[in-house]
Amino acid sequence: MIIAQYKKKAKTPMNVTRENHLKYMSKMTPLLILAYVIQGLVYRQFISGELASDLTIFLGVGLLLIILCFQFYDHNHKVIVRENFLEVRFDLLKMHDEILYQNVVGLEVKKTRHNFAHVTLELRDGRRVTLHHIDSPELIQEAIARKNSRLSFSV
Repeated sequence: MIIAQYKKKAKTPMNVTRENHLKYMSKMTPLLILAYVIQGLVYRQFISGELASDLTIFLGVGLLLIILCFQFYDHNHKVIVRENFLEVRFDLLKMHDEILYQNVVGLEVKKTRHNFAHVTLELRDGRRVTLHHIDSPELIQEAIARKNSRLSFSV
């Protein structure tokens, strides 16, 4: 469906989303919290009081940071499919990269068991650009293949 929308509006930029990764993380967060609680209880049973409290706080802060970092990345890292190039942005960190389709010499899609994938672009200058947690990697594949007939795909 997303590809069909892109075909109709070939000149209109298309944002690649990470909604499936966000849904996956919302399902996994309760399991991570449960694992944290179990770990905290085990520490309290087998380690002295003060050290167990410090470890529990350390693990809790670490878990919170991991969850927040994934949310931050998924909401702020933008991949925009344009007519002649792929735009990769992370505005809060002032990062911006434009990848011309003709500079892409290889594309690898690493599918996961879930509804998102990781896309690695191999560029003519030897750089490799990896886009994590992409909902529709076929959108990027199609846009690049349309402009670049020398491209080798790997899934």
